Amino acid sequence: MTEVLIEARGVCKTYGNGVAALDEVSLTVARGEVVCIVGPSGSGKSTLLRTLNAMEPISAGEIRVLGEAVHDRRTNLNRLRTRVGMVFQAFNLFPHRTVLQNLMLAPRIVGGVADAQAREQALRLLDKVGLGDKHDQYPGQLSGGQQQRVAIARALAMNPQIMLFDEPTSALDPEKVGEVLDVMKALAAEGMTMCVVTHEMGFARAVASRVVFMDAGRICHVDEPQRFFDGSGHPRLQAFLGQVLQG
Repeated sequence: MTEVLIEARGVCKTYGNGVAALDEVSLTVARGEVVCIVGPSGSGKSTLLRTLNAMEPISAGEIRVLGEAVHDRRTNLNRLRTRVGMVFQAFNLFPHRTVLQNLMLAPRIVGGVADAQAREQALRLLDKVGLGDKHDQYPGQLSGGQQQRVAIARALAMNPQIMLFDEPTSALDPEKVGEVLDVMKALAAEGMTMCVVTHEMGFARAVASRVVFMDAGRICHVDEPQRFFDGSGHPRLQAFLGQVLQG
């Protein structure tokens, strides 16, 4: 039986003005799955992703990640977050630290890893994302695509069991998108469990185990990529795909 690493049940998120960002959302992600979440802007995709590691509180429902109740006050979130890597639209690198120092920081400070071991791992991860020759440079010296690849390597430095990606290519120039997606495809091929909010339909079609369509805070349709993109699903999905896949 496949192990479920992420389980959201009946999750609601309502803001003070009464607007429901998430409305009875339920979703599971099994070990080794790549689940891509797509939908129009404001549909709740990023909000859902951010609730998975308690970056956003929820109003109702339950989320369990790696067997732990994420929004239970008794849960050690700092410990849980070391097992769940997250990559944002913004790269969030420390500009005053070199690429190598950015990767070494969390393993040393949070994980208690010795300097030599942290350095060896950081260099290996930079090679993995194709940036082994950039270890002594600062983030400002890198392109957006390179910075995002460093951000992925930094998330991997804590040896997470799950990777969350929140629109990791949306801030990049079009010609830099592919280099980031290639790294993510390689991670998926290695069996990394991934939950990805994305506008990149080609990536979702090629890599996802399942694709989730959200609209107005609800999950409207979930399917395997081949069936998802044939346009025969939910009417709102058909309209969405008609817009994003036109031409």
